[in-house]
Amino acid sequence: MSKLFNIKESVQQVVEAIASVLGVEVTVVDNELRRIAGTGRYAGDVSNMPIKATIFDQVLQSGKGVIIDNPGKNSVCLACEAQQYCSEMAQVCCPIVVEKQTVGVIALVAFTAKQKETLLGQQQSLFGFLDKMADLLASKVIEQEQLTQLEDTKIQLETVLNTVHEGIIAIDCNGCIVDFNAAGQKMIGIPADKIMGMNVGQVFVDLSAETLLRHAKERANREISCWIAGRQLHCIMTVNVWVDSGGIKGIVATLQEMAKVKKIVSRYGLEIDCSGNRILGNSAGMKTVKEAITMASRTNASVCIRGESGTGKELFARLLHCSSQRKQQPFIAINCAAIPDNLLESELFGYEEGAFTGARRGGKPGKFELANGGTLFLDEIGDMPMQLQAKILRVLQEKRIERVGATQSQPVDVRIISATHKDIEEMIKNGQFRQDLYYRINVFPVTIPPLRERKDDLPELIKDFLDRYQVMYAKEITGIDDDAYALLVDYDWPGNVRELENVMEYLVSTETGAAISRQNVSRRIQRGKTISLDIMPIAQAERQLIQTALAKFGTTLEGKAKAAEALGISKATLYRKLKEYAEPGLEG
Repeated sequence: MSKLFNIKESVQQVVEAIASVLGVEVTVVDNELRRIAGTGRYAGDVSNMPIKATIFDQVLQSGKGVIIDNPGKNSVCLACEAQQYCSEMAQVCCPIVVEKQTVGVIALVAFTAKQKETLLGQQQSLFGFLDKMADLLASKVIEQEQLTQLEDTKIQLETVLNTVHEGIIAIDCNGCIVDFNAAGQKMIGIPADKIMGMNVGQVFVDLSAETLLRHAKERANREISCWIAGRQLHCIMTVNVWVDSGGIKGIVATLQEMAKVKKIVSRYGLEIDCSGNRILGNSAGMKTVKEAITMASRTNASVCIRGESGTGKELFARLLHCSSQRKQQPFIAINCAAIPDNLLESELFGYEEGAFTGARRGGKPGKFELANGGTLFLDEIGDMPMQLQAKILRVLQEKRIERVGATQSQPVDVRIISATHKDIEEMIKNGQFRQDLYYRINVFPVTIPPLRERKDDLPELIKDFLDRYQVMYAKEITGIDDDAYALLVDYDWPGNVRELENVMEYLVSTETGAAISRQNVSRRIQRGKTISLDIMPIAQAERQLIQTALAKFGTTLEGKAKAAEALGISKATLYRKLKEYAEPGLEG
């Protein structure tokens, strides 16, 4: 369609106004010589068929106006097919130009002597008037194009917004909802025609425009949990200010369902190698462990993984999760020994806004919520405080949790995998661990042998770490000297695979020769043999090792960090051991 055809109603109104003022007939054709509007004899003669008028074609081609004072005899009329039956007595034509392009012609036409006198008596002033009318129609064309462009942009934006999986809601400064995308409507369960114009507080309880504007300025994410249309909505709301040249007009909020957020956290925040290829070793002990993991993955039972520090308990927990029916759901891990007792409860169960001083605005979900539908790995569960053990037991029994500061509980579906290096049975005897909780978490026990008991796996592990860190540090090391290799194989590795990996990284990063040398190896692992451990209680041996490490590295913060690394334990565990053994002056 031509540009004039798109505004034909407006064109008709203009020509009728001109005709009523001047008392002559008016017609408009487009650039394809189709009549768009007309009065008098031209009224109703609108058609898609081009008309036969040479004068209009000339104006379109030249872009200049023409005055015909003697139709039929004018040189322009000689080639016109309508010359023989033309009843026009005079005509003033003017091009309609839009952005230097002639898009049509507007013409004043006389069919009577009086009309001819009107046209020719003031032809110059009428020509100027007609030129202004042509400009008016051109401006109408531009206006329509802009409206069409705005409508196209609106449709494009609506398509984009409705393609986004997050809910998007626009709210003006008075708190009224002015726009809502399809995902938001689906999330809330209320169609757009019913929610438009409603106050945001009617949909999201306890929310107001003032509150949301404050969150927008603070760039804060707010956790929303409320009942809407008979269902509970639990989501994260991100708020941004909506502004134009006149200032703040309102806010735009993005909604993400909490269940989807949890899946994203699990999928992209905790990538797991589900193939099992990263768990190296084919010794008899490792084959037994892998078989146990395979069996446990076919059940939904709680699993307790036992083993010394550094044996890879979390790696096996992740493998177990990935081999189970929950593999598409979250895997969330928490180290019970690395978090202070007074914070562990809120980390596990989450908290409501205002639950305690310093609680984050909007509250925070706990690990149980994040793991809902999937697996929660409780590492170092032997270090969990007794009062918290009771709450964990209750969750396992009732399958419901309650946030700190909450008044209502919520259901959770979580598989528990726990791990510890401690003698839980001895702790139960000493009243340090609940026996009933132990029965709950130890439905399917798995024990990982220490590295000293599966030395057949050392060659494969050493080669893997050597290859990995050569790439990381861009080294070209041909191998390991025989004497150096013998030291690595003969060493007992009290820190297990974690210690072996740390040592191999050190050897590759510091080696200056073509191969790993004996001197480099002995310099790194000799401190592990400075104490000759005769048969003695584990606690006593552990205490001696800590004392030796501190004697070597010192008792400063840096020294303790190095001591913990050398012992293959976390700094939190080292501080807890120091407190447990009550070493004078070393606890802080």
